[in-house]
Amino acid sequence: MTVVRDAAIGATTAPPGWLTPIRLTRAAQAVAVAFLLAGLATFLLMRDMMVSSDRAIGADFLGVYAAGVLAREGQPARAYDHHAIAAVERRVLPQADYFLAWPYPPVFQLVARALAALPYVWAYVVWAAISLVAYVLAMQRAFGGSGPAFWSAMASANVYINVLHGQNGLLSAALMAAGLVVLRARPVLAGIAIGALCYKPHLGLPIGILLLSAGRWPAVLGAALSVATLGGASLLVLGSEVWDAFLHNGASTRALLESPELPLKKLGTVFSSARLLGVAAVAAYVLQGLVAALVLLLAVLVWRGPADEGAKAALAVAAVPLVTPYLFDYDYAILALPIGVLLSDGLRHGWPRATLAILILAWLAPIIAPDLAGNTGIQILPLASAALFWAAWRHCRRTAVQRSLS
Repeated sequence: MTVVRDAAIGATTAPPGWLTPIRLTRAAQAVAVAFLLAGLATFLLMRDMMVSSDRAIGADFLGVYAAGVLAREGQPARAYDHHAIAAVERRVLPQADYFLAWPYPPVFQLVARALAALPYVWAYVVWAAISLVAYVLAMQRAFGGSGPAFWSAMASANVYINVLHGQNGLLSAALMAAGLVVLRARPVLAGIAIGALCYKPHLGLPIGILLLSAGRWPAVLGAALSVATLGGASLLVLGSEVWDAFLHNGASTRALLESPELPLKKLGTVFSSARLLGVAAVAAYVLQGLVAALVLLLAVLVWRGPADEGAKAALAVAAVPLVTPYLFDYDYAILALPIGVLLSDGLRHGWPRATLAILILAWLAPIIAPDLAGNTGIQILPLASAALFWAAWRHCRRTAVQRSLS
């Protein structure tokens, strides 16, 4: 293996002799099979859709389905009324004794409305299948259908977490990866995929800022068309009242973010980590803002430079968890792209110091962080995100120097 050693780039070391692509692939495949068996066991052990006294299979999907039911009943705006959506959730799954608010923009209620045409169980199955297939196809496009990078994405705990909970992290990861992977070859299509993240705007906005800063105007146009089309469709199908309700709901969403009832151990942001340690909300927002500004500044400088496109994509995705104050553990599925990019490069060219440890931490963190935070008050997800961002930034610098030298 040729290992780059240049003072301007930074020394790299070859992977340990035992760490071969074949062994990594087989290990990741074994983990993926283990998660599959754990999922099947969970389904077999459930009773009446419940896996515990207060948790259902597809637990978080219940809120999506209830919002869809309200849309089909001609009352989409009532999804933002906590009492109204709680009543529908009890009607749909009376054995569940928890409540899920609906914070999403109306564009996602179009998806919920379509799913609610099916019985709840089948709607959950269809939603999980669509999300999983989209994720697999996006990772295939990014890394090919085999090899350690692809299988590290398949073996991520986030696949298990998102499918089991009926969450949308896999869809977010698929849209982000698909858009960034084809950005140079098909920029308008890339923008359309990235614009579709408007259903979770705090995920798409950092990517949009980087596209603007780098002057990627065809992609910016595609994103604008995507947002306008989805927004217009929701306005046409659901009416304007639902948008009024969503905008009015902004204050209650912020109140929820600052509420002591929010499960902070499952959030992985600078803001939530500071709150978990007892920092006041205002100070936590200031800290979050400072980190976000620094991260975006570094990412913008890289995106305006000559770094490799794959390296820029990895950096863009790694920046997202450090920019937004609101990101749950299941949303960390998006990090499959930067982990895979850095893993592939390291196996080919060697890693700078500590990169391999950072990749292991970023890959493991989503499944161990919630329990660790609950028991110790320390949330490691932002630490893993910061380390991964640093590794991606360093990779971008190396590829920029390499391009300059060539």
